[in-house]
Amino acid sequence: NIKNSMKIGIVTTYFYPAIGGVESVILNQVLELAKNNEVHVFTSDRKGEQIFKKEEVFKNIHIHRSKTWFRYKYYLTFYPGIIKDILSYDLDIIHVHSLGFFQHDLAILIKKLINPRTKLICTPYGPFMALGNYSLFQKILKNIYLQFEKIVNKLYGSFIQINPFQYEQLKYYGVPKEKLILIPPAADKNIFKSASKNTKQNLIKNFNLKNKFILTYMGRIQKYKGIDQIIKSLPEAKKIKEVVLVIMGEDAGDKERLLSLATSLGVEKNIIFSGRVSEEEKRALLELSEIFIFPSEQEAFGISMLEAMAKANAIISTKTEGGRYLIGNENGYLYKFEDIPTLKKLLTNLIKVAA
Repeated sequence: NIKNSMKIGIVTTYFYPAIGGVESVILNQVLELAKNNEVHVFTSDRKGEQIFKKEEVFKNIHIHRSKTWFRYKYYLTFYPGIIKDILSYDLDIIHVHSLGFFQHDLAILIKKLINPRTKLICTPYGPFMALGNYSLFQKILKNIYLQFEKIVNKLYGSFIQINPFQYEQLKYYGVPKEKLILIPPAADKNIFKSASKNTKQNLIKNFNLKNKFILTYMGRIQKYKGIDQIIKSLPEAKKIKEVVLVIMGEDAGDKERLLSLATSLGVEKNIIFSGRVSEEEKRALLELSEIFIFPSEQEAFGISMLEAMAKANAIISTKTEGGRYLIGNENGYLYKFEDIPTLKKLLTNLIKVAA
């Protein structure tokens, strides 16, 4: 008995105007839901140095932001006000866009105990603590929390997997296969709009891109994203063409190391850190680009790869879940994370073909 209009709660650690692949996907989904439903988004009040208003209504979306007391890396974060905010509203459905956040888990556990009729849905964009290089202390904490996570995961009516490989990870978190529904994310349709000639000309001038063979990466500048692998491949690539790697995205702690690496390899002049770019500038840079490289250690999907494909880029990606799902022989190549000889070979071969 689904009503024509429902009260829907969305739980996510970051939300608009915070920027990121997941944030973009959630925003587009919520904008559609808000056309016919009362939608409340429960989230934290900051991302990096940006601090957002506590309460806001944006395009019929009611946004409730809780003060972040501290955040260490991704999962270890504390904004307990989100529990009170979620409990303050009578909701038909709560869609949790995460797996492994204690405050989110605790909030829905209490909510379900208070109001058993509330339906719960989870989209786990990536497995909890999915990377492999954790300290012994972190591994112990992960195993302890895993037991609580298994209890919480029994409460969800459905899990939305964003690629067909997620069950191999999710089964260890108590997620039964029959609860999985495959609904891949979608890129914003505006990506198909052409960037203005003026924007392109300004970027070519400002970044000195004229007559250059342009490679692109888009995402956070963070160690697990594997950008150093591209930099290590540039000495071979620049022997073929005058290449420039444009890195679009904010520094999340790895830029200084990458700059040092580039200098040691003599390719610092072949790299541009553009920082955050506008949607128009993103479209322009992807239109100027020939090859898009996504060398991450772990990605459940990869909206940026879809956007690069929409702009006719050849793709080189690591064999992540997202890479294996999105990339085939018709649109790019895959390689194993940190297999730099293979990356060099794939990149140089593509440059030779394009040249």
